[in-house]
Amino acid sequence: MTKNNIWITIIDDSNSEKCEAHCGVDWSRAENLAQASRQIKERFSTRIALKYSDLSGATDTLSLEWRKKVSKENLSLPLLVINDKIRISGEFDLRMLLDVIDAQIETRSCR
Repeated sequence: MTKNNIWITIIDDSNSEKCEAHCGVDWSRAENLAQASRQIKERFSTRIALKYSDLSGATDTLSLEWRKKVSKENLSLPLLVINDKIRISGEFDLRMLLDVIDAQIETRSCR
C-alpha cells in the first residue's frame, strides 16, 4: 500500500447516536467497507487506500486529535478525509465517496 497516492479515511464514532430513519451508510459495518473497497478498486485500480477509523474508545494520538478537532470545530460525523483533508462532514454514501475521489484525481492531474 505504500505506493498509493490517495489515502482515504472514514472517521466515525460507532457508539454515537445514529439517524433513526437509517439515513446514510453505517461505515462501521465490515460489509459496507468491503463494498466500498471493491468499487474503489474496480473503478480506480490500486492507487487508493481506504481505511476506517472508529473514534469510539480509541486512545491512540491520531484518534484523540481527530476527536478534539470534531469537538472544537463542531463537525458532523462521519468524516470523509482524503490525504488528511476533510472533504465531507456528515452523512455520505458510496456514490458521494466515489465522486470525491474522482474530483481528487482530476485535481491532481490538472497540476
